[in-house]
Amino acid sequence: MNLKGFKSKKNRNDLKIPKRYKLFGTTYNIVWDDVLCNKQKVYGLCDYGKSEITLGLTDDGDELSSGKIMDTFYHERTHSILTAMGEHKLSCNEKFVDVFSKLLRQSDESAEF
Repeated sequence: MNLKGFKSKKNRNDLKIPKRYKLFGTTYNIVWDDVLCNKQKVYGLCDYGKSEITLGLTDDGDELSSGKIMDTFYHERTHSILTAMGEHKLSCNEKFVDVFSKLLRQSDESAEF
């Protein structure tokens, strides 16, 4: 796990966020970089060219809640899925991405096996 600029005491291993996942054979890596996220003033980023999702644990030094970090991961993951599907217009629709990602998270977390 790539960790850059972290001052947070939150244990990233307690978050149910994978190190990587695949979409149509392309591996997306999860990178943790507070410096970049704070510089860009975002909680997370999806870089399609690098096949990478970058997440932060803090917002200008204030620790983000686990729920906010999970919401951010699912949000950026939804961007990557829509882009892989060629649905660039939907991927640019932040309202759609936000609602869909919250439903995806809820379905994953409430699944019973």
